[in-house]
Amino acid sequence: MAKRILVFGDSNTWGWNPANDLVQKLFRWDDDVRWTGVMQKKLGDDYLVINSGLNGRTSVWDDPIEEYRCGKDQIIPTLDIHDPLDLVIIFVGTNDLKVRYTVSAQDIANGVGIIVDKTLHHAGCFGEGGPKVLLVCPPPLGPIENGVFADMFEGNVEKSKKLPQYFEGVAKTYGTYYIDAGQYVHSSEEDGLHLQDDQHAILGDVMADKVKEILG
Repeated sequence: MAKRILVFGDSNTWGWNPANDLVQKLFRWDDDVRWTGVMQKKLGDDYLVINSGLNGRTSVWDDPIEEYRCGKDQIIPTLDIHDPLDLVIIFVGTNDLKVRYTVSAQDIANGVGIIVDKTLHHAGCFGEGGPKVLLVCPPPLGPIENGVFADMFEGNVEKSKKLPQYFEGVAKTYGTYYIDAGQYVHSSEEDGLHLQDDQHAILGDVMADKVKEILG
C-alpha cells in the first residue's frame, strides 16, 4: 500500500493563482503545477499525496466574513476522512495575518500549535509507526500593497517575517519535523500572498525530499 500523506493547508495548497482579481471566477494552478502535484510526481507511486487545501483557512480563528475556515475545527474530521495516514503536513498561518484578527506572530504560531497537538493526539488515524507531523512555516508576505489583498493584510509584512522563530519553537515543543518555506520560496510580486508556478515547482521538490527523509 502506498504511504499516505495528508496536506492540511490553505490557498497556497489549494493552488490559488496570483492573477485572480476577486471579481472573475477563481482559477487555480493545474494539479501537476501545484506543489503537492510536483511532490507527488517526484515521490512516485509508492506515495499518495492527499491535497486538503482550503482558501482562507485559519489556525483557530472563526472568520466572520468567510465562514467555515477554522482549521482547529476541521482537522479531526479531515484526519478521519483520509485515515489511515503515514504523515500529516500542516501548512497554515498566512490567513491569520489578516487585519481582521489583530493577533501577534506568536499567537499565530500557537494557534497552529493547537492543530499540531490535535493531530498528534488523534493517533488512531495513523498507520504503523504512530503519528508523524511535518510543520511548515509559510513564506513571508510579499509586496502586498501592489495587489488585491492590500487592505486585507495591510501593515502585516513585518509580522509575517517573525513567524519562523515561533513556528520553529512550536515544532520543537511538539517534537515534529519542520520546514521554513520562506527559506526556499517567496510570495508573488503580483498579489504579495500566493506562489507563482516556478515557486510551486521549487517547494514541491523540497517537500518531496523532506518526505523521503521522514518516511524513507
